[in-house]
Amino acid sequence: MDWQIMFHINKISLDDLKFTVNLTNTMKWDLVEEDFEYMMKLEPNGCFITFDDEKRIGIATTISFDNLGWLGNVIVSENYRGRGVGSLLVRHALEYLVNKHVETIGLYAYIPKVPFYKKLGFEYDSEFIYLKGTAVSMPIKGCTREAVEEDLGKIIDLDRLCFGASRRKLLKPIFLDTENLCQIAIDDSKVLGFIIAKRYAGVAEVGPLVCQEECKDIAVELLKNILNQLKGYKVSMCIPKKETVILKKLVKWGLRESFPLARMFYGEYFGKNYIYMAESLEKN
Repeated sequence: MDWQIMFHINKISLDDLKFTVNLTNTMKWDLVEEDFEYMMKLEPNGCFITFDDEKRIGIATTISFDNLGWLGNVIVSENYRGRGVGSLLVRHALEYLVNKHVETIGLYAYIPKVPFYKKLGFEYDSEFIYLKGTAVSMPIKGCTREAVEEDLGKIIDLDRLCFGASRRKLLKPIFLDTENLCQIAIDDSKVLGFIIAKRYAGVAEVGPLVCQEECKDIAVELLKNILNQLKGYKVSMCIPKKETVILKKLVKWGLRESFPLARMFYGEYFGKNYIYMAESLEKN
């Protein structure tokens, strides 16, 4: 039986938000309705929900940055798994992004899900580690400072060089939100690196971190500085496994490795070799 003919896909609406949060809570993703409202604002036509007749059964969100797109929050109700709903959602999201002239689409996958995404045309790129812990204060050097609005253009330019596309529509509102934090390292007006932390009620998501490849010490100081400002917060972050020096520092500072993730791409990825930490799993 072709299960997929039973299902149809719409854009997520405000009426769907309670379902989306309840569904993601089954995976302990700790998202709230405001998270989905924000994603809908960033990509109004790129957040999808699947129905079996009138019953909501799955979601997927996307975001596009020029010719680079990202796929996140792909989840299907447990009773409908193995019936083609996930594949249907991912193919629909890919079609949406390709129709926007996106050439490369990335995602973070749980390791057991890598074969599923490979069947849909994604290729494994690298492994990331998701960490959690409580931020503590530690001695820092004076090589970084708090970023100001005049730095925003240079921050976005450095991020574009690393990421491979401009994330202005994502980074600008995060930067301008006074609840969030941003530290920057500059040498002779050249931006060497920056880090952003999004703060909520006693919780903070650290990232993105972007730094010149040869400036690993600067990356460490950016992390130390931001964690100092977040003392007492429950923090989380996602960093490449290859950054062993930074990972060892984070573990030494009390963070614990929570789970590994595979970064995968549909199409050729054209980002550069920078020290990099993800903005988020669903928006990168």
